[in-house]
Amino acid sequence: MPKIKRQYSIALMALGGIALLIFGLNYLKGLDLLAGRNTYVAVYDDISGVNDATPVLFHGYHVGQVVSSEMMPNGSGRIAVTFQINERGLKLTKDTHADIFSADLFSRAVRITLGAGVPAERGDTLIGGAEMSLTESVGSQIDPLKRKAEAMIAGVDSVLTALQTVLNPNARRDIDASFTNLRSTLENISSTTAKLDGLIAKESLQISSILGNVDQVTANLAANNDHLTHIFANMDSATAALANGRLERMMADMEATSKELKELMAGLKRGEGTLGKLMTDDSLYVNLNAATHQMDLLMEDLRLNPHRYLSIFGRKDKLPKLSNSDIERIRQAYPPKP
Repeated sequence: MPKIKRQYSIALMALGGIALLIFGLNYLKGLDLLAGRNTYVAVYDDISGVNDATPVLFHGYHVGQVVSSEMMPNGSGRIAVTFQINERGLKLTKDTHADIFSADLFSRAVRITLGAGVPAERGDTLIGGAEMSLTESVGSQIDPLKRKAEAMIAGVDSVLTALQTVLNPNARRDIDASFTNLRSTLENISSTTAKLDGLIAKESLQISSILGNVDQVTANLAANNDHLTHIFANMDSATAALANGRLERMMADMEATSKELKELMAGLKRGEGTLGKLMTDDSLYVNLNAATHQMDLLMEDLRLNPHRYLSIFGRKDKLPKLSNSDIERIRQAYPPKP
């Protein structure tokens, strides 16, 4: 009998130790087995970083922890997370949000955001949501930079390949020759600049004289500004007078005169009037030419035979001399036979 009591005592001690161990482990997890389980459920698509004892925070204050998680039995692949609220003063509502977020660089937590609906009962399913972790957020920002860096590296690689292709021995020699030509050109420019400086120093007096003349001309213009203004005003008045119709009337008179002159010239060409007949009929010219010729013959005969026309001493030559005019008259009266 004492032996049996000893076995019961050992069994009871073992059960007590197990119960104490369970209570201690749950106490360390933050679960109060003596108090009522004030638990709620939230459903998530991804609970990365969430496990049992993940803290539940309200405005940064620790109000509970996750107690369990399991897959939904409907086959949707979503995960139901059960968490316990230990703060009796926190009254959740049915539209409360339980969002998973990154509490720090390495751990995740559940953030409670109260709604304005009716109070929630124990075991109710709240609205679940999840924010990207810091790693995911940094990764989402680094991935575009990584792709850009890869594209940049590929571009740099292609540029280096092109440079290696371009910078062959012949190209390098051409570049060296170009730099040599550039150095020679710069030396020529430097020499030209030095010559220009010397020319300017040599001709500085003449340049100063020219500038002085320019200043004098400017001063004269400034002194005669009123006179120039008067001249320009006169030009403006003359231009205004021409613009008022005088120029048009002058051009009209010139056009009428030109028309009359054209008509006069046309009449002369047609032989109208005395001047027109003189221009178109050469009979007057022929007659004048014949009369002039006869006058020449008469003067020649008068010179050779003055006694025919003047008898001063009352005697005449028995044999008159034949002048050129007489010979020409005889020739015209008796032309030679063919």
